[in-house]
Amino acid sequence: MGLSAANRAIIAIMINNVLMGLAMGMFFPLIPLRLDEAGVSAGLVGLNAASSSVATLVVAPLIGFILSRRGYSSTLLLGITVFLLSIMAMSLLENYWYWTGLRFIAGLGIALHWVVIESWLNQVAADDKRGRILSIYMASVIGGNAVGAILLDFSGTSGATPFYIITLLSLLSLVCIPFARSAEPDTRQIRKTGVWSTLKIAPRLMSAGLMMGIAQGCAFTLLAYYGVQAGLTQKQAIWMHALYLGGGVILAFPVGWAVDRFDRHKMVASLALLSMISSVAMHLTIGQQWLFYLVLFLGGGVTYGVYTAALSLLGMRFQHRGMAAANAAFVMTWELGTMSGGPLAGMAIELFGPAGFPGVMVVAMGFVVFISLRQPRTASVS
Repeated sequence: MGLSAANRAIIAIMINNVLMGLAMGMFFPLIPLRLDEAGVSAGLVGLNAASSSVATLVVAPLIGFILSRRGYSSTLLLGITVFLLSIMAMSLLENYWYWTGLRFIAGLGIALHWVVIESWLNQVAADDKRGRILSIYMASVIGGNAVGAILLDFSGTSGATPFYIITLLSLLSLVCIPFARSAEPDTRQIRKTGVWSTLKIAPRLMSAGLMMGIAQGCAFTLLAYYGVQAGLTQKQAIWMHALYLGGGVILAFPVGWAVDRFDRHKMVASLALLSMISSVAMHLTIGQQWLFYLVLFLGGGVTYGVYTAALSLLGMRFQHRGMAAANAAFVMTWELGTMSGGPLAGMAIELFGPAGFPGVMVVAMGFVVFISLRQPRTASVS
């Protein structure tokens, strides 16, 4: 028996995410490490990391309009194309402000890709399987990122070579799009639920997204930089980043299984609490190699698992017609946190040394625990 259109779309989306994850896994640690080699301060490194988050805030309110005009697959194509053209341009000249501007443009493409993929999957997933499907999605993203960081180690951070590899991976991801078109969601009613009205409908869920963004943005953009500041070599810092992402991949499905079986509000709170504990343990064990590696692995699993649980909760609250706007609003608040998390972590390292990095993560995830436990049980929005 052949695959259904929905299953073909899910497989194509997952492969697309692996390839784009590989590209981003090279891209995200590459830029701060290159800037650090050039002697750029921690605060400016964090500001550069935040530029792609600013791009998300700019494009997120427009995503409903773009989807209603272009559809899901064409918007996905647009996002990837914007990203890869920005990477090609970065290979031509190494300059802080030039790179920061191009990282903003690349962020526009990343945001389009991100929202389209997540809202597409949330609409095809049955509620009793939502956590597992989204966990596979997260594993495909994080797994690509983890291997991408390893590819960066082999390719090196110098010269234009890593930029060429990122461009090639992005081009390959475009091949997957035609295989998903047969299960493309209907966009005719997409503008009936806007981003701003969604923020009013679920303010606590969106607030939790903001604080998750601060913590996960720190880990995603500045973890390798933190490792260097804490005394690791650049090679060790790249592998530290890969191990953290590896935990997110391998533990993704167990987290998704739990999300489908237990109260989703409590799952978000529990995973956020474990993320707080792992952040402290990471800093305390940095000189104890194997224990440090174990803490990194588990910390990555629970920290990225918070996002999976929250995304599943989002899918339960908003169904079909309101999903794209809800996902755009959630991504916007998450990226607002990421935009704040990069500079906050950079300044915390400057003020308090390496301990400032896990400090920011603990405070942010502490708010997620508090907000999630107070989240009201409301009906879904259709």
